[in-house]
Amino acid sequence: MKMKETTVNQIVSLAALALIALPVGIACIVLGYGLGDNPCILCWQERTAMVLVSLIAIFIMRYGLKPKYLGALVFASVYGLWAGYRHSSNHILRDIGQGFGPAIFGVHTYVWVMVVFIVVLLFASVLLVLQGDRLSEKEDKHRWTGLNKTTVMVFLVVIGFNIVQAFTQTGPFPFIGQGDPYRMSFDKDRIVWSMDHWPKLSSLSARGSYAIERPDFADMVSSNTPIFANMASLAASESVILPEEIKGLATGVSYSPTRDMYVVVTSNNWVYFLSGDLKNVLASVLIDGAFSVEISNLTGVVFDSDSSVLIITDHKSFVRLAYDETAKFEDSYWLFMDGTDGVKELKRSRFATVRAKYNYIGSLGWDVQKQEYLTITLPVKVRNNFIVSRLSGEDFELNSEAKIGNTAGEYPMITGLVVAENKAYLLNHSGNQILVMDMENNNLEAAMDFSEIENPQGLTLVSGQYVVLSGVEGSNSLTFFK
Repeated sequence: MKMKETTVNQIVSLAALALIALPVGIACIVLGYGLGDNPCILCWQERTAMVLVSLIAIFIMRYGLKPKYLGALVFASVYGLWAGYRHSSNHILRDIGQGFGPAIFGVHTYVWVMVVFIVVLLFASVLLVLQGDRLSEKEDKHRWTGLNKTTVMVFLVVIGFNIVQAFTQTGPFPFIGQGDPYRMSFDKDRIVWSMDHWPKLSSLSARGSYAIERPDFADMVSSNTPIFANMASLAASESVILPEEIKGLATGVSYSPTRDMYVVVTSNNWVYFLSGDLKNVLASVLIDGAFSVEISNLTGVVFDSDSSVLIITDHKSFVRLAYDETAKFEDSYWLFMDGTDGVKELKRSRFATVRAKYNYIGSLGWDVQKQEYLTITLPVKVRNNFIVSRLSGEDFELNSEAKIGNTAGEYPMITGLVVAENKAYLLNHSGNQILVMDMENNNLEAAMDFSEIENPQGLTLVSGQYVVLSGVEGSNSLTFFK
């Protein structure tokens, strides 16, 4: 049965009163004026959306349940839900109990925002369902009740408090608020007006300040800045062009001495197992990057046993494969888009880091003694650091992270990594060097210079020789150094 217009009016009035008095009123009057909590720039977005929803509800209360008001209500609610998600996504995956600002029943206010707007959308949906086939018409004889007047008065009072807080603590246009606002104060010496969070045209991104440019392994910046003075020099003993069957830009290489076999990966998701003389492709597969865990821009590969390899992307998603002569391609059609027999997939997942969370990587190593995978961050303009992450070969979880020491000037771009005994050897793309890192203290202690390598993208050890992969599409090659 369709609800009467007066019933709809009172329900909408109660909803508007609850929204403006509870989340908005408590946030402004109790948390703000009472406890000194000042909204950040994202909090103001969320609060503005709640005020708009309350205002639209008052219009429905005054003029009736019209389609244009329902559309505006849904639009404002979706905007508010997005604002809450945008705010919560920065912090919701922190350790238990961590967050910004005060928590209510153990949940921080920016998470409650999503709950509020989900409730508003559910309320609007139920209201529409109860209307039947037609919306309630506004009755001209209807007069505002005490509830209607109370809703409007509370709305005006709360808006007044918000206006005072906004203009005193945030400032008039063009000031737009702070990321980490100071405690609310009316002392002019303690009030901060900021324009720091205006977006820049050169860095517009849906991820905001978390936008990090992905590496392009075909066009990486080079630098002649040495890490160490008086470096040793390596002499090339041999250079081998890889088979023409290899499609794309080669970005990683590893060698299995027990099987006398190489593995090479390319940035376009191809994986190749090669014979020890580098003349024949034993097996190859094109990984389906859209199946399950997203795989794209392969950057490193290591043998972690005689026949199995772990392949990693620039964003730390990985695939573990095994070379198996009995494996049939058709048995894994949902994993590989193209390829030959001889390869099977063992695992597909992601590495999660902490200090390296906002960095891409360009290399992968394997510490056989500790059974750990190693990755090293690539430098970026924002959140720049130089971190080695160690990840368990048993459960594929983070074991430890550390800042690499003893660097001078700009951080190097590490595109290759191999571990031998207690040393890690880092391929420095930006300086045409192999850097030596002590595995105990994570300090760089030496560097070896090499030359005549175009776009060095991978590093492995073969019979005591350093083997550097040159990534050049159509002419990928390996050069052996002593």
